Amino acid sequence: MLVLAIGAAPALNISIPAVPILLIAGALGAWNAMARFVFLARHEPGPWSLLLELVVDLAAWSGVLYLTGGATNPLISLFLPLIAVGAAVLPAMQTWLLAALSISVYSWLWTHHRPLGLADPTRAIDWHLAGMWGTFAVSALVITWYVSRMTATVRARDLALAHARERRLRNERIVAMANLAAGAAHEMGTPLGTMRLIIDSLQAQCGDDPETREDLGTMAQQISHCRTILSRLTASGGQARVEAGGALDIADWLDDLVMTIESQRPDARIDWADSEQLTGLRMVADQSVTQALHNLINNALTASPDQSATLAAHRDGATVSINIADQGPGIPPDILNALHEAPRHPSHDEGGLGIGLLLSLGAIEAFGGTLRYAPRDGGGTITTVTLPLLST
Repeated sequence: MLVLAIGAAPALNISIPAVPILLIAGALGAWNAMARFVFLARHEPGPWSLLLELVVDLAAWSGVLYLTGGATNPLISLFLPLIAVGAAVLPAMQTWLLAALSISVYSWLWTHHRPLGLADPTRAIDWHLAGMWGTFAVSALVITWYVSRMTATVRARDLALAHARERRLRNERIVAMANLAAGAAHEMGTPLGTMRLIIDSLQAQCGDDPETREDLGTMAQQISHCRTILSRLTASGGQARVEAGGALDIADWLDDLVMTIESQRPDARIDWADSEQLTGLRMVADQSVTQALHNLINNALTASPDQSATLAAHRDGATVSINIADQGPGIPPDILNALHEAPRHPSHDEGGLGIGLLLSLGAIEAFGGTLRYAPRDGGGTITTVTLPLLST
């Protein structure tokens, strides 16, 4: 509209009412700005809101065409991009309404319009052909721009749906394994109790042999630890994950976790020092997140030849990032990006089932966190856990 109002007279020697066209263009720009920064900021547009936007555009162009020759103006073909946009974003009923309204306006402009002031009527066909070229160029640019944006949006939506489908499948596997784990916890209680009775009997029979008593005491301690894990698993199996979570001080939480792992693995070494950035930071988590981080640290210790790992944490905006670095052989590049998928087969080389990583990922994502892996300089892997902070 601005190009028509400003450039038609000097370029084509056509007399048109520039001031009314500029007023229409200004009003349309103001409406679009209000719709973008006021209406959309309050709620998502529905079908009728989108139809209203397109009807406003149609009315603005109808006013311009009324002032510049009506149906004889080749710019009337700009109604087609409006209908194309409507067909792409509107339901069928609103699309047909827009098409019917466009046809009605086109028909009305056939007889109701102001004629163009042509300086040389003999060149009317040349001006008409030039207008058709301009209309085609503008229509092609508008449609290409809009279709490209819509295609990108559709691809992003399909990608989000694919990720959601993968998460759903992974969660289904987690639920299935949770049921199996609850059954296993119930069945393992009896043999552990039997083993504890045998150890108590052996301790009574060993007499004053300190070495044997120490070994039996270690075995009893480990059996008690196993029973504690099974009790915790059974107790938390039916709890809601996020709703059951409590507020934790991050520094204290990591301190307790490191102490627990070091008590369970006396030969392991975790390089961890409180960061001043964690002072006063809190987050919401439950036992599943603690167990997830426990599994990841244990994996790092197992991967390192000297059973050592480095633990570091820092604040990153509204989240806290926890980095776990090991000195193992690292993860091959071909499977580095596949770690977020459900395990397809047991890991025979490591003797594990691949369940720990799956459960850890599910627990962390349930609290709005992320789990990422990256190669470590000098060998090894850096596991990064990002969790949201508790807003104050």
